[in-house]
Amino acid sequence: MDERAWSTVESWNYWKGEPETGIPREITDKAMEFVDGPEAVYFYGPRRTGKTTVCLQILKRLAKKHGKESCIYINFEEPSFASVLSTAFLDDATDEFKTRFGKKPSFVFLDEIQNVPMWEKWVRARVDKKEFKIFLTGSSAKLLSSEFSTSLGGRGTGFLVLPFSFREFRGIYPKASLKEYLEIGGYPAVALEKNPEKRTRLLEEYFDTAITRDIAARYDVRDVPTLRTLAVYVLTNSGKLFSYNKIREMTGLSFDAIKMYLTYLEDAFVGFQVPYFSYSLKKAMEKPRKYYAYDTGLQAAVSKSFSPDFGRRIENAVAIDLLRRGKEIQYYSNSYEVDFVIKDGLALTAMNVCASETAPLRETEALEKFSAEHKVKENVLLKGEKEISSWLTV
Repeated sequence: MDERAWSTVESWNYWKGEPETGIPREITDKAMEFVDGPEAVYFYGPRRTGKTTVCLQILKRLAKKHGKESCIYINFEEPSFASVLSTAFLDDATDEFKTRFGKKPSFVFLDEIQNVPMWEKWVRARVDKKEFKIFLTGSSAKLLSSEFSTSLGGRGTGFLVLPFSFREFRGIYPKASLKEYLEIGGYPAVALEKNPEKRTRLLEEYFDTAITRDIAARYDVRDVPTLRTLAVYVLTNSGKLFSYNKIREMTGLSFDAIKMYLTYLEDAFVGFQVPYFSYSLKKAMEKPRKYYAYDTGLQAAVSKSFSPDFGRRIENAVAIDLLRRGKEIQYYSNSYEVDFVIKDGLALTAMNVCASETAPLRETEALEKFSAEHKVKENVLLKGEKEISSWLTV
């Protein structure tokens, strides 16, 4: 490896300095539990949520425990690497490490790995040979969780990296209210920005990047204005039942095109769907979905709603946190409504969320009716800012 390329590699590593590792992330602790396993560990999720930061935080811990010369980190978005990206470059980097330090690295971090053609075979071979522990990140535009899993052939464990939780947000602003968190959201750069106008511009930029680069460019979508209109509609109506007929009237898209565009928005981490709860898969598929934003700050910045709906945003924040906790969530609506039906194997938990300190009787009655009709492990009613804040910071 030539000296210039190696110098760039060095600039990201601990051998001659200490890279910036940002605000401590909770996902880092979870990923550290898999350090000793044979499988590769990969991180995926929305752009700008800190996948690189999480890798550098893991690297820092491992370097302190095993020595600085146990790890190598390579960022494949470095402009100087553009002309040399190949699996041969990976071999050159690890061979150069051995030449310099007299041994192979124990831990290899490959950031934005999708930029390296044929990376999958290289990683799989090293995992099978147990040459070193590998950590990977991929851009949401090019590498999703399912694609990581397929590419690694069962040789990887994945972690979804989301914007800051309310608990992490409170780590930056200990006295922050839930309303402030809902308005600002959890994207790290946005949360750390003090200027409200700059925060909004950042969020609008993230939204535009998701539409133009992560969806339109990747899937060759030509009708970008209609795609953008649908995305704004999803964020504006977060937590509400979606009517394909209404969207068709608004956009002129066919039902198939609407479903396809909504899938694209999920792949780009603009929003995620919560399906209807039913023991019948056919019935569940026939019912409308709910969609929630992956970040309430992004939802607030892009939404065309003329009045802030605190209740809807609180519900959205709870939905995101359930997703962060790895829960499988659905909703139920009949003569009454249950915001979230949480499946844990065969056990069910029914949950309603109410912004008011005193919940309307219908919220409790809905949970009781659902329990009477289904085998429910637990009913949960989250009400009022104080109680919901406490739940979000558990």
